[in-house]
Amino acid sequence: MGLIGRLLAWSFVHAPFAAELWSQSRRRRPSPLFVTPMKPLSWIRLGLVTTGGVHHTDQPPFRRKGESARGDGTWRRLDLQRLRGSFAITHDWYDKEDAEWDMNLVLPADRLREFAEEGIIGILHPVAAGLMGHVEGEEEMRVEFQTAPEIARLFREEGVDAVLLVPA
Repeated sequence: MGLIGRLLAWSFVHAPFAAELWSQSRRRRPSPLFVTPMKPLSWIRLGLVTTGGVHHTDQPPFRRKGESARGDGTWRRLDLQRLRGSFAITHDWYDKEDAEWDMNLVLPADRLREFAEEGIIGILHPVAAGLMGHVEGEEEMRVEFQTAPEIARLFREEGVDAVLLVPA
C-alpha cells in the first residue's frame, strides 16, 4: 500500500467522519438500475439509442475534433423508416469505416426489425436517438442533465417499454 493508501486508512480509523465523507462522495452517482422486464421481450416496444455519431444527412452533423475537443452532447432524432442513404456518421473519436459500410454495427435497425418479424421482440420504435459517444466536461454535463432526460421523455411519451443502447 502506498503512502496515500496508508494515510487514507489511518484517517478512516482515527477520524471516522473522514470515512463517512468519502462514503457520501461515492454515493453521488448511483449505479444504474437493472430491472426484470415487466413483460416478455416478444411484447415490448423497443427504442434504440446509438452513440456512433449517426444523424440524417439533412441534419446538422456532430461537432468534429477541430471544432470542439470536448465532443458534442446534443442528439439527433432519427427516423428509422428513412432509406439507408439518408444516414451519415460524424464522429472523429473512433474508426467508423466498418460502421459506414454496415450501419447496423452502430444502428442495428435492420437486425431489430428482423427480430420483430421473428417474434423475438414486439416492435421496433420507428424513432431512434443518435448521439456522439465522446463527451467531456460541459458536454458530458449536457448529456446527463439535458440530452438524456429529453430522450427519456420522448421514449416515455411514445410508449417505449425498453431501450437498447448501442455504443460505438
